[in-house]
Amino acid sequence: MQIKQKINPHVPINAPMNFSGELTAKIVIKDDYVRADGTSALYLQIFISGKRKKLPIHLSVPPIDFDKKKQRVKPKAKFSKDYNLIIEKAMADINTIEICYRLAGEVLTIDKLIHEYENPTGKIDFIKFWELELEHQKEIKEYSTYQQQMSSFRKVKKYQESILFYEITPEWFEKMIAHFKNKEKNQPNTLQTLAKNFKKYLHIANKKGIITPLHYTDIKTPRCLSNRTFLSGAEIQKLNEYYTSGFINESLKAILGRFLFSCFTGLRISDIKAITKENIVGDVLIFFAKKTTKLQRVQLNQSALSFVNEETIFTGTYSEAHINRELKVIAKTCGITKRVTFHVARHSFATNFLVCGGRVEVLQKLLGHSKIEQTMEYVHIVESISNIQIHHMDEILNKKATD
Repeated sequence: MQIKQKINPHVPINAPMNFSGELTAKIVIKDDYVRADGTSALYLQIFISGKRKKLPIHLSVPPIDFDKKKQRVKPKAKFSKDYNLIIEKAMADINTIEICYRLAGEVLTIDKLIHEYENPTGKIDFIKFWELELEHQKEIKEYSTYQQQMSSFRKVKKYQESILFYEITPEWFEKMIAHFKNKEKNQPNTLQTLAKNFKKYLHIANKKGIITPLHYTDIKTPRCLSNRTFLSGAEIQKLNEYYTSGFINESLKAILGRFLFSCFTGLRISDIKAITKENIVGDVLIFFAKKTTKLQRVQLNQSALSFVNEETIFTGTYSEAHINRELKVIAKTCGITKRVTFHVARHSFATNFLVCGGRVEVLQKLLGHSKIEQTMEYVHIVESISNIQIHHMDEILNKKATD
């Protein structure tokens, strides 16, 4: 449908469109030069603070077919409907840029306007901003975290392909969440993850000075207790028996050794891949967590140390995707029916640490959680004790497997 320009009867019909006190724009035809095909080029003429610039809109029509007063192609001209839609789009793009800069409190110069018009950036569109930031996150975050954030991004982009920053209002956000809840039938945990990731990237935008009607602090994302898959002591014992058997090949043993080490330390796969022999001092593992960049100190129990190679800690180099595929094979071989990925080891550590008598405050430090609420997904808060409690987990491999 063609969009009709509203005309103010008190303003000359050929007056340029006034976006603000500083910016005006109009469509002009360069009829002083007629091409061999009898057409002349149309331009978007911009004025900002006394400076003028013509931007091509890549259209040309016979001069007789262009209405200079209405700044549109005459209805009887060939392709007039399509051409006028392109003109409307060009004017709307300029208007959008001006609004975004004004709401952000930034000065819009003619150079900035041309750059935004010819190369749309994340300053205007939240989807574009999120996409660009994801590329940065891909370099610094572990694979599973990146994949989770990418999944949320795709869901939001599918819901609305372009989201201008000034469109992000409390009402808009509530409508989006309601869509995924009521129409897409997403579970509470999925909605919580979606809201958390949306808030994260809105936070980044707000920190960079992009002002939005809905500030990231206005988004509340209450944590949901998810159905975390973990292995019992008996299941870990089965894996250990396979690890020490003569039936496992070297590749599977290297992968399973990493997994079992995480079952007794809670390390993420990104940290497992990064640590070296230098990170172990005596029976203490000291490292900077890749996800949080925090310095962590984990006292290693004898069970964890039993999976460490004296020279290289772990042998071989494997991608996370390959490790997760092989873990499913290992689980099936050991008669474990649960869906096992590497992150299951972290959940298993947390659960069994508490079962073995560990305190939630200690677990919070071992997992590197900044907030106790994250650790509370495993258990209610209890009294704190010293780090020595991690040695209680040695009982898992020192006793006969029981359910």
